[in-house]
Amino acid sequence: MNSIYKYDLFISYATPNRNIAEYILNKLEDKGLKCFIAPRDIKTGADYASEIVTGISNSLAMLLIFSKDSNKSGFVLREINSGVSRNKMIIPLKIEDFLPSDAMEFYLGPTHWLDAFPEVLDVHIEKIITLISQIDKNLSISDDKTIHFEGPLVLKTSEVKKIGYTNKQIILRTIELDYLCIPSDIYNMNEEQEGSFEDWCNIVSEHGEELAGLFVKNDEIIGYCELYPIVKDAYSDLIAGKYIVRDSIIDLYEFGGTFNVYITMIAIEPENASMKNYFMIFEWIFAHLKEWESRGILTEKIGISVYSGLLDKIVTQLGFEFKSCNPVKGKVYESEWKVLCENPLVKKRFLN
Repeated sequence: MNSIYKYDLFISYATPNRNIAEYILNKLEDKGLKCFIAPRDIKTGADYASEIVTGISNSLAMLLIFSKDSNKSGFVLREINSGVSRNKMIIPLKIEDFLPSDAMEFYLGPTHWLDAFPEVLDVHIEKIITLISQIDKNLSISDDKTIHFEGPLVLKTSEVKKIGYTNKQIILRTIELDYLCIPSDIYNMNEEQEGSFEDWCNIVSEHGEELAGLFVKNDEIIGYCELYPIVKDAYSDLIAGKYIVRDSIIDLYEFGGTFNVYITMIAIEPENASMKNYFMIFEWIFAHLKEWESRGILTEKIGISVYSGLLDKIVTQLGFEFKSCNPVKGKVYESEWKVLCENPLVKKRFLN
């Protein structure tokens, strides 16, 4: 195994397939591979989602135990999302004969599948080991990476691309940050509510890059913020919690005018979610909306979705008022832009 990785394989599986996953795990570790598998390798008391992402980051590749259960598992799909965003080789071991979902097929693409039905045999284990050894031999390592943005600071998409991120990697990372910042045991976030990878690609291509700020530290995206001008007929339903933002309700703002703006998400990975860092994102938001004003793009009302206890306290202090809960149980707050700008904390901290 290459020394920069703690694990050879991250094993992704659906809970109903746990016995098969553990059987494969034992076979692989008997052959000398070191694997990460949940819940065994989750530290006691640690944030589960963060531990999963760390395990994927610290693994050379991913093994997907692919079944009808994993095919429909939101948790497995999020793990694959994290693997793809980090350019990990994903080895799908298919233990049942059926067609993958569109979402799973999108992530896995033309990957070479290992068919292991009706049962997993030693030949499949050997194939997995061979694939891992090939990755290890071909891996190129460099320890002298130049840091372009030490940060932390909020950047535009075009600036983040200068440090090697593609549009696809940026969107995959924001989806992963949602996974980290919107705990599934509290909120009901899923692809149907949030939108798929392709949905967000369409928003980026149709509305440009200036609707999002990416929070970067040491060339890594550790958070992001998205805000959208919303068509007036849809804004009241959005504030009432009837749905979350979708592509069809984003207004055409480039020609100027007065708009209601909605902040769909402020996400910062848990280990960096401090008041100081949230304030840096709000500095970007206020500066961004002030820059819009100079271009004739005016804000009348501004709403925000909140999924963090700390962010909940911050928006209350800034002068936002609670209005409703959205379909995934996130809190919805709102303020008039002019009233918000008169808040003493806002004036002192963000508008000087």
